[in-house]
Amino acid sequence: MNPHSLPKKRELGAYYTPPELSQVLADWAIRSTNEDILEPSFGGCGFFESSIARLRELGSRVPEKQIYGVDIDEHAFQILNSKFINHIESEKRFIQKDFIQVDPSEFLTNEFDVVLGNPPYVSMHNMTDEQRKSCNSVLRNSPFSATTMGRNTSLWAFFLLHSLVFLKEGGRVAWVLPSSLLHADYAEKLLEIHQKHFKRIKILKLAERFFKEEGAQETSIILLAEGFHKKEISQSNLSVNVVGNVNDLKQAIANVNATTTLSVKDYKLDIISSGAKLSYRNLLMKETTKELSEYVDIKIGMVTGANNYFIINRSTAEQHQLPENVLKPVVGRFSYLQGIIHDKNRHKKSANADQRVYLVCPTEEQMTDTSSRVFQYLSEISLEERKTNRTFKKRPHWFAPGWGIDGLQADCFLSYMIHRGPRMVVNTGKQFNCTNSIHKVIFNKPVSAKYKRAMALTMLSTFTQFSAELEGRAYSSGVLKIEPSAGRRIKVLFTEQCIDDLDSLRVQVESTLALEDFNSAAKMVDDVLIKHGLITYEECEYLVKAVHDLRRERYKGAKKYNEY
Repeated sequence: MNPHSLPKKRELGAYYTPPELSQVLADWAIRSTNEDILEPSFGGCGFFESSIARLRELGSRVPEKQIYGVDIDEHAFQILNSKFINHIESEKRFIQKDFIQVDPSEFLTNEFDVVLGNPPYVSMHNMTDEQRKSCNSVLRNSPFSATTMGRNTSLWAFFLLHSLVFLKEGGRVAWVLPSSLLHADYAEKLLEIHQKHFKRIKILKLAERFFKEEGAQETSIILLAEGFHKKEISQSNLSVNVVGNVNDLKQAIANVNATTTLSVKDYKLDIISSGAKLSYRNLLMKETTKELSEYVDIKIGMVTGANNYFIINRSTAEQHQLPENVLKPVVGRFSYLQGIIHDKNRHKKSANADQRVYLVCPTEEQMTDTSSRVFQYLSEISLEERKTNRTFKKRPHWFAPGWGIDGLQADCFLSYMIHRGPRMVVNTGKQFNCTNSIHKVIFNKPVSAKYKRAMALTMLSTFTQFSAELEGRAYSSGVLKIEPSAGRRIKVLFTEQCIDDLDSLRVQVESTLALEDFNSAAKMVDDVLIKHGLITYEECEYLVKAVHDLRRERYKGAKKYNEY
């Protein structure tokens, strides 16, 4: 049904909802025959069909007259006309426009009993300038938002905020949303707004990937909220559940005794055993348990704007006869990093394996010579791309990726997306830079090389691996994705008294990591932390099982996870 190419789908944020899912939401949201329903991004009209089916089931004679919609995409109106020809009057009921620019007065009715749908998943980075202006206007003018939700807020969040001005007292919303609802800072602020204006909110994480056929692997989150009040009320009843498929979703929606929580971030704690939960909370109360931010700052790696040209291997350098003085050492992927440290010998080994470990970084003088090899090589980047590339625009010279924050040398590297938990690798002598597929770790104060290695080793502990599962989020394929803000919140067990014992493990730990025996590496680190009283054996045992439970949960719907 969706005719757009995958790039166009991503541009519009348009992923059409399968009928079995839209019907479950419509059945929950629509309660009586006379309700008016608004779909702010109707796309393939699936929610319209589900809403009409629900209204007919309730006894409505002309349900088509009770649905209203908005969509920016002309093709959505072609679908609308083909599905409902001669049945739907469109004037002041269906508007071709960006929903965040629509005012309730533009409809025949300016208040709705139900707002439901699947809003566009477009990041702030990929919005048009006009969309950004409209989003700023929504924030300024919304009676429900006193402050900004954050500079990285995605378009779907503005849809949810703006939809509140279209709701009647007592109204309901039902949304299909991306997994960022459960982890993004802006989503937390958005939920706080909803909790002030709805009596009951249910959030259900679906393991089944419903948008595979649409070209997206995103985990879906269902948000159901009822009992809307325009004036603020006391904090609402909020429940969070993890379900497998549509049948599980129906049962979870019907469950009026769902576990309630004060924070959406607590839902992962409901997956683990009570012993693990108690152990974790007890450890959080210890002085030796601290956030990683107490020791380090975390920043994204170098953003070149065109990694295919700027991050290269030895073969490419030789093919284009690039001079050595324009090649700087860089780590192109975290998988190139082995063990606990990265030094000249290991970088040379990566280079010999023809991995992408060179940064093309010419000077202004070298680029003024049109006969130079580096000028000819980078001239393969078209003039149009140079003009439109947002990263290039931020640099004094488009061809100089080492400028500004990108030139910052890291004390350590931290994994961004990884199958198991995060790993920290010491950048010996601060010799190497890295791409933005890797995070840079900078210690808050000068520390010794041994201190850095000990910190990298304690990151492998069961406790920290568990904390990372709580703070990170599952990416589409199930891997753990840790943004810099989440990385700073990861908890570690560390004292200066355990530095020597931790560092003495380095050779043995690196051997086990080379064999991918991550459990043995974690146990060696755990034993040191137990010896120094930072954690007990029993607490470790609880958390080992909890780590497995959380990893198994994030891989649901993507693949099986059976590793201890």
